[in-house]
Amino acid sequence: MELSGNEFKYARTVGRFLSLATVALLGLAAHAQSTKKIDTFFAGTVAEITDDAVVISRTVQKKTEHRSFQLTPDTKIEGKLRTNVRVTVRYITEEGVYTATLIVVRGTQPAKKE
Repeated sequence: MELSGNEFKYARTVGRFLSLATVALLGLAAHAQSTKKIDTFFAGTVAEITDDAVVISRTVQKKTEHRSFQLTPDTKIEGKLRTNVRVTVRYITEEGVYTATLIVVRGTQPAKKE
């Protein structure tokens, strides 16, 4: 099947448009991914607490790791935060700084609803 002159020009124009649209969409998706703050999790034991930070310690494959998380007024804390309790921290990373968005204290019983 051969295309006439006008059909060939039309098919070539459509092909170019689709190629440009695909490149534009991929570029937008990459930009959105790079600017999106991704939540990550860290679980361990509270080693230290200050007014604006908490240090969590965990041991993985016999290697102890300490990580400090910034606390903000937006940080939600579920349970009573104190040293030597197990916690899971949901956090975001911006410019190399870990900022806690949620801290869940583990091992506490939820209050019974009656």
